Amino acid sequence: MDNLDVIRNFVTSPLVESLLFTHPNDLSVAVVRPALPFREPWWAWAADAEACRWMQLFEYYTDPVQRTDWDIPVEFRELIDQVSALALPRSPVHIVTEVPLEISSRGMSPKKAHEVTRSVAYISNLLRSLGVDPRGVRIVDVGAGQGYLTRTLQSHLGSTHLLALDSSEIQTQGAQRWQERTGITGSITQKNIHITPTTLYESIDEWIRHTSTQDEPEADPAPVLLVALHACGSLTPDLLRTFFIQQDVSKDRRLWTPIGVIAVGCCYNLLAPQDFPLSRRIKSTSPPIVLATSAYHMAAQIPAQWFRTPESRADATLAIRKVVWRAIVAARLAKTTKTNGEQEEDAVALDGTGDRPVMRRLGRLNNAVYTDWRTFARVAGKRMGVDFGPDNELDAEERALISELEVLHVLRCIIGTAVESLIIADRQQWVQEHLDAREMYGVQVELVNLFDQATGSGRNVAMCIRPQ
Repeated sequence: MDNLDVIRNFVTSPLVESLLFTHPNDLSVAVVRPALPFREPWWAWAADAEACRWMQLFEYYTDPVQRTDWDIPVEFRELIDQVSALALPRSPVHIVTEVPLEISSRGMSPKKAHEVTRSVAYISNLLRSLGVDPRGVRIVDVGAGQGYLTRTLQSHLGSTHLLALDSSEIQTQGAQRWQERTGITGSITQKNIHITPTTLYESIDEWIRHTSTQDEPEADPAPVLLVALHACGSLTPDLLRTFFIQQDVSKDRRLWTPIGVIAVGCCYNLLAPQDFPLSRRIKSTSPPIVLATSAYHMAAQIPAQWFRTPESRADATLAIRKVVWRAIVAARLAKTTKTNGEQEEDAVALDGTGDRPVMRRLGRLNNAVYTDWRTFARVAGKRMGVDFGPDNELDAEERALISELEVLHVLRCIIGTAVESLIIADRQQWVQEHLDAREMYGVQVELVNLFDQATGSGRNVAMCIRPQ
């Protein structure tokens, strides 16, 4: 959090902003190149199709000290060095795991099993450190989905009261079927609601009233732990707002009191406009921060994990190829349209997403189509009703442009890690501001790297609010 202002200044610098606002689709069809603040030699370096420039950038990003003779423009090296210095560390914390894998992994992918196992182990350790009996704590799983986390918490902690909330009726019904299939007894309440701070607060109140009985003496107010495993978009800020709404309720009216929050956010592209920035510290800066729409998409990138296995390397290479080849087709279409004297239907997008009518017309293509350029160009041309010629081969200008676009895309992905760090640090600062305003000096907010990104859990940082 101490680096918050520095990260903010970096993400809003002219160089970074220009990269985030320029998608390969926009650059490929531009009559005049956007005014990126690079020296002209940058373009000559990036256009070297024989040198695989994007790979050089990637190798520098993942291991800059492996050698000293990097043939990379100083602007790029300084940019990558800044990202590496400012981005949040992502190595997972050590957690003593006591969750039986044969229970927690039932019906789950390896990635989901990893996330659930680590989450339950962390929650178990947290409650133990607070001196709290898990059986006496009510747990609310926000955005519960199929209920994997809810059921594992019930079976491992012996929790007697759990509330699983989700906005999708299909997910809630699926969770109910899983609950019936497992045959585990206990009190899990499944509820389908549109989750907002108000509806979340009211649902917890209603649940406690409905499930409290005279036969089960319970602390007054009831201790509640709020958890959210990958709360999409604004769900994470809304969960945090609920925590503070409850703090503001007069003590004589409280049915429950939150003893902690553990929330892992995701899907930044689904954030409501008012949910970034959140902190006064960032909001008060001048000029106001305005991120490109694409920045929220790029924040989900985890380039450090691209080459962790042969399979992930192939996936990353294919993903880059898709972005760049589609941009080249857009450039060809723009030239064809201009040559035929047709009116150009596309205007250069201003949000850096590359979302253009021609791209929507092309749609999604099977991975096999990207095996070689000629196949891709033939299928893409047919999809868009354009004949690109008998051989569909790339000319020298297009090969150079491909190399430039690869460099552009990889730089944007690397910058995305700094964007995510800014979003997370802003949330942490916002929570701290609320704690300070309420003089809640015995409560702390911390960031915990709950998951291992190498398992595919890219969003691995949990926002944890707990007593000190």
